[in-house]
Amino acid sequence: MLGRLVTLIAVVVFNIPVVAGEIYVDSSMGRDSYDGASVESRGANSGPVATLGRAVQLAQFSDVIVLRNTGIPYYGSISLTGERHSGTRYHPFVIEGNGATISGLRAVPPGSWQQVRPKLWKLTLTRKGYYRLLRNGRPLPEYVPENGLEPLSNLKPGHWVAWRGSLYFRQDGDNSPEDQAFAFAADQTGISLHQVSNVVISNVVLQHFRFDGLHAQGLCDGIILDNVTAIENGRAGVVSSGASRIELFGGKIAANGRHQLLVINHSFAIPNDCDIEEPATVGK
Repeated sequence: MLGRLVTLIAVVVFNIPVVAGEIYVDSSMGRDSYDGASVESRGANSGPVATLGRAVQLAQFSDVIVLRNTGIPYYGSISLTGERHSGTRYHPFVIEGNGATISGLRAVPPGSWQQVRPKLWKLTLTRKGYYRLLRNGRPLPEYVPENGLEPLSNLKPGHWVAWRGSLYFRQDGDNSPEDQAFAFAADQTGISLHQVSNVVISNVVLQHFRFDGLHAQGLCDGIILDNVTAIENGRAGVVSSGASRIELFGGKIAANGRHQLLVINHSFAIPNDCDIEEPATVGK
């Protein structure tokens, strides 16, 4: 079940047996009343949990969270904090995604669009910040105006813009947004790491979050991303901040709103054979 990098480190190189507890997650067959200790249900309280949040609640030092790839995204996020969600150099805390997608996407609720001009529509969301707007599961192009100028007069059909705390969309056909399948990036960050060490995240797609696919902050160390894909998030695919250090092996970072790989506040991010759409943004 473990990713190829974890197996290599823990078993081949150091010949150390894996003794961590494994917590299984299955969004289709699991229940949060289960203990997460087995792939399939074994009784009234034994079997996989259903949600990412419950898996994190159960997880302890050097544990392994294993996602079943059902072909349907896991909607929600993961937050790892402190020693409890850390591991050792040779026995890391692991999230094994098995190719599953973790998504922050939500459908735009009916009645949310407001028409402000002919073929110009306004959507006001409760959470502010960066945004992603999708139609029929595909991201729509964002218009980013220069110098804070009023953007609505230059907004092209089929494009959207964030302005004064709302989204504005220029209708590009006969049907109004209310009659179409629109969705938006609702959850803030796919995987948040805070003051954790020796964590390996493998074989997972992080997609459609308002801010970042993954953000390691606050003195995170020994963080390894093995075949992690972070695409179509509002701000960045992967962020290393607060004197954190991460390494990326394989995977893809592309089509994010402002940055692909963002490195700030005396941090490090070391890509190894990773497909990154553009060079990393490095700040203070």
